[in-house]
Amino acid sequence: MVNLEQCKKAELYQGEQLLCEAGVTAGPTGGVLLTVPRSVRAGGDAYYTVKFYDAALGVLTCRCVLSSPMELPEDMVSLRCDIRETLEQLQRRLDVKVPTSVPVMLHAERRPGDLYIPLKGWPATVKNISAGGVYVSTDLSLSAGREIEFEFRETGEKLDLMARILRVEDLTERPNQPLYGYGCKFVCLSARAENQLRNFVFREERRRKSRM
Repeated sequence: MVNLEQCKKAELYQGEQLLCEAGVTAGPTGGVLLTVPRSVRAGGDAYYTVKFYDAALGVLTCRCVLSSPMELPEDMVSLRCDIRETLEQLQRRLDVKVPTSVPVMLHAERRPGDLYIPLKGWPATVKNISAGGVYVSTDLSLSAGREIEFEFRETGEKLDLMARILRVEDLTERPNQPLYGYGCKFVCLSARAENQLRNFVFREERRRKSRM
């Protein structure tokens, strides 16, 4: 039996079609319960694909049967999820970082002493990215602990990403031309955005290796 004690979110698919994001909780008898919108009619004898996002196990893609619907407040329903087969497991600790050179516009809440950040944002470059974090360079001076936001479109759709700065590196090489590098961890990342980033990273990694 798969232990999903640290899993709080999942994605529910029927075939290749994403039906919804789902909340994940442990059932009273040790099973797994999915919380989904009532408008999602899932169950019966059909098999569904569920991607579980677990802090310890990573991303588990499983073949599941859903049953025992129970109505919840706010137009939600709880479904018992019986895992019949694990199709794939991607470990978070094995998240790959791929080098990039993608221009973005950073946004950050302004604090006293900050330079004025225009409404369109401040120019920066994504130097590498993974499903868990990003490294950006810019001449905008920010401190560790600050949160930045930017749009990332390289996955094929626009992702609005938020990240917290964990470390700051001074990359300045020329006087009066400051340059800083920020190693960041993504925060408030939806399951869908994480999945899009992970797929992008693996595609880029395969492409990079094919050129070697």
